[in-house]
Amino acid sequence: MRELLFELEYGDGVSPLMDVFIDYPTLSSDSIASCVRRDRLWCIERFVGPSAALDRIDTIRLEADAPGEEMTTTECDAIREHDPLERSSTTLVLYSALKRLHTCDSVVALAARHLDLGVVFQTQRRRNCHEWRLLMPSDENVDVFAEQVDAHLDDGIRFTINRLGSAEQLNYDSLATVSVPQEQRETLRAAIEHGYYETPRDITVSELADVLDIPQSTVSYRLRQAEARLAKGYLHRSDDEFRTHAVQNT
Repeated sequence: MRELLFELEYGDGVSPLMDVFIDYPTLSSDSIASCVRRDRLWCIERFVGPSAALDRIDTIRLEADAPGEEMTTTECDAIREHDPLERSSTTLVLYSALKRLHTCDSVVALAARHLDLGVVFQTQRRRNCHEWRLLMPSDENVDVFAEQVDAHLDDGIRFTINRLGSAEQLNYDSLATVSVPQEQRETLRAAIEHGYYETPRDITVSELADVLDIPQSTVSYRLRQAEARLAKGYLHRSDDEFRTHAVQNT
């Protein structure tokens, strides 16, 4: 398995969708997608941030007449269908299906056109940057794909390739393996996304409470409860793995 890592840096006013991330620096998203066929794609994307930013994302993704995501200088006649999977004050999760990719010159359309079928797309957005990771059966035609992306992107977008090589690991949501109540999960996810667990911290509990628009005491309580559940869940899973390993080696 091979991986290609690259990023797109957007200028102001290039894409209505990326403008939301530029306007709300604490807004972030991650997604996973793959092509069913050369002209069809599915995608699950999760947005985490202030409710006002999520409202704008809602409008861009779900209202037919709203300005959408812009990436290339060419027109696109793809058919897009978006279905909400989750919506709270801090989180929006959308399932999207795209058809008629052959009419577009977007990153996913060019990948479907030039790379082997079976490519998995993982992306992250924050501020003016859209980071991409493509997991591919091989790196055949990667040079053609990169040339086509560079040729079709809007002038206000900078395309930078960071890595091409063997896939090193699978990025996944480690919180999904432990049962955490929804309100605690949302608060914990927001804390992670806004840098509460960075060293030094990018945000305080008080500031996080302002972002989530809930009392500071509620944020502290939810974080403590979620952290306790995760710690107990991790230790329980580690003990199980240790016992299983010991049995296999007896």
